[in-house]
Amino acid sequence: MLKRILLVALPVGLIALFIAVMLSAAVLKHPLGSDDDVPAWLSRVESHVMAEQWHEALEGARKLADAFNRVTVRVQFSAQFHDILDLRAAISRAEGFVKAQSRAGAMAELAEAKTLWDRIGSRH
Repeated sequence: MLKRILLVALPVGLIALFIAVMLSAAVLKHPLGSDDDVPAWLSRVESHVMAEQWHEALEGARKLADAFNRVTVRVQFSAQFHDILDLRAAISRAEGFVKAQSRAGAMAELAEAKTLWDRIGSRH
């Protein structure tokens, strides 16, 4: 009898666990502290770029990349892999535009990064 219960409960339990992990990106992407708050860093970098404070914007872009790397560890199994790669590329391109002091390019990449951030954990 116990063997029969295990034969049913174990697969059902594993499937439920896998479904929970795969649907957890929306919850896991929320910040656990100020150092992994991706939306806040996006806004900070955007405001520095708009004010043409390039040194602060570059420092913020680096912290944004670090924050996203922290979040990536949590959502890597539940988010679309191409969304993670695309967001990482957009952050890197934004950092490059900040280094070149190109406000238009940096703002375009930051807007794309915001859109990609919103897609992580959504059912698109």
